[in-house]
Amino acid sequence: MAGYIEDRWLKKKKDPVTGRRGKTARHGKGKRYKVAGIPGVRDRSFDVLEDAKAWLRRAATDEERGEFVDPRDGSITLADYIATHRAPGRGGAPKTQDSQERRTRPHIVPHLGQLPLRSIAATDLRAFITKLESTVSSVDYQRGILSELSSILEAAVDDKRLARNPMHAKSVRWPKSPRERRDAWPMGTALRVRDAINERNRIAVVVGLGCGLRQGEVFGLSPEDIDYERGMLHVRRQVQAIHGRLYFALPKGKKIRTVDLPPSVAEELKRHIEAFPPVEVELPWGKLGGGGRSSPCCSPRASVTLSR
Repeated sequence: MAGYIEDRWLKKKKDPVTGRRGKTARHGKGKRYKVAGIPGVRDRSFDVLEDAKAWLRRAATDEERGEFVDPRDGSITLADYIATHRAPGRGGAPKTQDSQERRTRPHIVPHLGQLPLRSIAATDLRAFITKLESTVSSVDYQRGILSELSSILEAAVDDKRLARNPMHAKSVRWPKSPRERRDAWPMGTALRVRDAINERNRIAVVVGLGCGLRQGEVFGLSPEDIDYERGMLHVRRQVQAIHGRLYFALPKGKKIRTVDLPPSVAEELKRHIEAFPPVEVELPWGKLGGGGRSSPCCSPRASVTLSR
């Protein structure tokens, strides 16, 4: 079996005269027995020989299975783990990262951040869920916060700082999403909303309703995306906002697509472009602080932004 136990109070070799092992300079100082020599596992010391033997057997077996987790790696607090290991390596779109930050910083860290990873137990999580239910009104948002916490703890498992994710405990019950029925607006309601909006912003409702574009995709629409002859609209970018600052990004899922352009929407677009000529807008591309990219935008949001 890999690994060995070293007695740090006595010398390894016996005295040739007395036949006994002499005392080392460490005799009587610190923990006596050190377990070492397990590949990929840091040395660990114990006061009692039987404790050292038991840990050696367990650690060697878990290491062979690829399941070993050094308890000392879990001594880092949740807040420090997020700041040092989770946040810097977090990928995804800037908007997604911003959403993760808004779930983590005001909700997770104040209530659980001071706990060492290995100390987070089901009882702490049940108390946290109760706190969320009294402070966060939206059940979907509560579940989003818990999903983010579970992802953080799952990353800690992958990093060998936890043996298992405590969010998977049977007694940790997530709030249930209400099964409410959500109906789309009747056409009459949608048209009344369209007609109640001022003339400059009306086109956003027309394109969203007639072509199925998301809000950010409507804001990022450019005349070069409109193919009147073939009756098509190319969805190539969207405008997103983080902390009040705008930037261009690919559509959701980073997928450019082409949608049908109904004649009625095409006529509305022509009238809008004639009444409110498109302007060149330069925004960071892909993320805030990134290289800028310009595009002639005909959406009301982009035009208003430029005028500021």
